[in-house]
Amino acid sequence: MNGSLREKHHHIVLERLRTLMTEEGIDALITFKNENVTYINTLPSSFLSLSNVATLAMIIVPREGDVVGICCDFERPALAAGGMVRDWREFPMWIYIDDQFITDHPAKRTDKPEFFSLDLSIGVLVDCLKAAGVEKGTLGVETIAIQMPIWQVLQQALPDASFVDSSALFYKARAVKTDYEIECLRIAARAQEDIVFDTMAEIGIGTTHADIISRLSSRAMAAPHIESIRMMFVSIGPLFSPCMSPYEVAVQNGDLIKYDGALVVRGYGADAARTFIAGKPSADQERVNTALIAAHKKALSMMGPGVIPKDVFNAAMRVAHDNGLPNFMRGHVGHSVGLDHTVEEPPFLSPLSVEPMIPGNVFCVELPYYAHNFGSIMNEDIVVITETGTEFLTSREVKLHPIGTQRK
Repeated sequence: MNGSLREKHHHIVLERLRTLMTEEGIDALITFKNENVTYINTLPSSFLSLSNVATLAMIIVPREGDVVGICCDFERPALAAGGMVRDWREFPMWIYIDDQFITDHPAKRTDKPEFFSLDLSIGVLVDCLKAAGVEKGTLGVETIAIQMPIWQVLQQALPDASFVDSSALFYKARAVKTDYEIECLRIAARAQEDIVFDTMAEIGIGTTHADIISRLSSRAMAAPHIESIRMMFVSIGPLFSPCMSPYEVAVQNGDLIKYDGALVVRGYGADAARTFIAGKPSADQERVNTALIAAHKKALSMMGPGVIPKDVFNAAMRVAHDNGLPNFMRGHVGHSVGLDHTVEEPPFLSPLSVEPMIPGNVFCVELPYYAHNFGSIMNEDIVVITETGTEFLTSREVKLHPIGTQRK
C-alpha cells in the first residue's frame, strides 16, 4: 500500500474530525472502538480485535495539540511502528518485557497485574487528558463501545468532564472515503470476485457447504493483501439463512448458491454478493431473478453526485413491484461500507436518507431476496461516487452464474 496515501489519509482524517469537533463544541475525542482506532491510525489494535473491551487501546484527538495513543506495553511497539500515530503511551499488562538489550540500566523488577487493569489504563488516559488541558472539558466518546463498569470508573476519574456521544460524528467523518480507503476497498473487492468465481467454477452437484467455505477461505487467506474474512455467508438451496459455520448440506440440481461476503484489506471490508445456479434455473427462479435484476440495475443507473438516496430506494422498489414482486420490501437497498465489524454502516439508501450523495461516498447497492422453499438470490455491487459520476469496484455480470464451469 502506498505510504503517501496513508499519510495523506491521516492528515485528512484529523482535519475532518477537528472541524466536526469545533462545530459540536467538543474539546477532545477519545476513541475506544477499534474501527475508529484504525480510521485514525491506519492500523487496528490486535487486542481490541480479540476482545473489543474498551480501554485496551485508545486514541485521544484534542481539538488543538498532538494526537496520543494509549495501549498496553506488549502492543505498543507494533502500533507505533505500523501506524500513523507516533506518540503512544503504555500501561503494563501481566507479561514481562526485558529491556537489558537496549539500555545499560535495565528497569527493576516490579509487580504485574493479574490481567488487564482498568485502573491502570484509565490512569494513563487521565494523565494524557490532563497534559492536554482538557480533563475538565467536553469529551466525545462512543457510548455504545463502553461497558458499564468502564463508564463508572471513567466518570469517577474525570468528575469535572462532560461526556457526549461521538458515534454520529465518526460516522459523518467516515461517510466520505479518502483515496487510501477507496484503494483498500478496491483491492479487497477485486480479489474477492476472483476468489469467489474461481471457487464456484470448481464445485458441482454433491459439493457440501463445508467444502465451499473451506475452498473460499483457503483462497482468501492465500491472496495478496487480504488479511482476514469479516463475513462469508454462503447459502445452498432452500436454506437461505446466513451461516458462517460450515455444515454438510450438499448442492443438488436446481439449487441456488448465494455468496455474500466481505474480505478485508488493512481493516476495510469489501461487501459484495453474487448468485450461482446448479443446472438450469426453474421458471420461478427466472421470474424472481428478472425482477431483481431490473430493480438492481435501476438503482445502479441512478447513482451519482447530487442524487438523493431515498429517490434510489423508491425507484428500485417500484421496479421490483412492477416486475412481479408486489410485496417485496426492505429497510434499505444499500449502505456504506468500510471499517465496521457489522459490515453495514451509514449512509444508507433508504426512505429516510435525504442528504445528497457527494464524491467520496461509497455504497453497496443490494436488493437481496429470500423465500421459504426457494432460497436466496442476491447481487451486491460496490459503487464509489465521483466528481463526474461513479466508479464500480465490482465488475462481474449481474445474472445467475452457472457453477462448475471448469468441470466441463
